[in-house]
Amino acid sequence: MIKRFGFPICSLIIVASVFCSCYDLPLYSETQPIDSSGWFSSDTVNFEFNVDDATKRYNCLVDLRHTGDYPFSNIYLFVEVEYPNGKTRIDTINEVLADSRGYWYGSGLGDMVDHRIGYQTGIEFPLEGLYKINITHGMRLDPLEELTDLGLRLEDVSL
Repeated sequence: MIKRFGFPICSLIIVASVFCSCYDLPLYSETQPIDSSGWFSSDTVNFEFNVDDATKRYNCLVDLRHTGDYPFSNIYLFVEVEYPNGKTRIDTINEVLADSRGYWYGSGLGDMVDHRIGYQTGIEFPLEGLYKINITHGMRLDPLEELTDLGLRLEDVSL
């Protein structure tokens, strides 16, 4: 009986090893839930990560999940980057989430829609140390309802 299942199990382990070895893990990836009562514009979603090599470049992505009842076709996000030396930079993202007919651009199953928003491409973090990224929304509706999760992802794109 063991010999009969030995080959398929061994094959499965080899295939899984090949896929895992070809996939580069991001420098940072974290998702935080949004309060079900709504996201107030005064509420900040905070992310912290360490940069050990200031010569590398990264793609910085914001992951957003909402229900199908999200009331807008876009979202404005304010992204504050705090450097290890205490200096800050603030950027504004206006991301279109649906087309003119109301069809969501994101992916997902059931009533949940996921969007991966490109915030910065090939960004360098010029100082080694702890970085903080704080995100708030800039929509007219306060609290902003039907958002469920907000995440940040940094992928190494150095050659």
